[in-house]
Amino acid sequence: MSEAEEDPYRRAPPAAAARGALQLGDEPLRFSTNRSERNSGPVGRGGWLIAVAVMLAWSLLYGIVNLAGLTLMLASPELDANKHAALQFFVLVSGAMFVFNVTVLALYGMKSPWFPRAYVAWLGVDLVAMAVAYGLLAQATGGGFLGVAIAAAIARALFWNGPWIAYAIMSDRVKNTFVARRG
Repeated sequence: MSEAEEDPYRRAPPAAAARGALQLGDEPLRFSTNRSERNSGPVGRGGWLIAVAVMLAWSLLYGIVNLAGLTLMLASPELDANKHAALQFFVLVSGAMFVFNVTVLALYGMKSPWFPRAYVAWLGVDLVAMAVAYGLLAQATGGGFLGVAIAAAIARALFWNGPWIAYAIMSDRVKNTFVARRG
């Protein structure tokens, strides 16, 4: 054996393979030269939009249970006039938010271009309306521990709704999935 055959660093490199089109399976890959197709980004109800759908469905279930419980509480003879009025307002707000939730979920299902606006509005109205309803309920009951619990519920809603509002406004997937298609 010669010295070149024994030393792998002195061997001549193998000949390069013939180059052709990139392939995926049996078909060659095709790359778009259309700028709008290249920059479109993710489309469809995938990614975090699945979590949005789950949240909307979960909110409906929570709304049903919440309305049932509040309606039963309204029938209690132990409520004074202030508590009864605050609870009635809370039931009214919960019912309106339930209807709003059904509307937003329907817009999601139809891939309506109105979905992102309605979703952001639903989250914003939920935050404000529930804060007012909880505040009235705390005022009617005299605050105390309930006031701390209500403040915690408002803070939770703020930290929960805030990121979802930002997601709906800034997400490329939301923009690309729910934009009005031009023919």
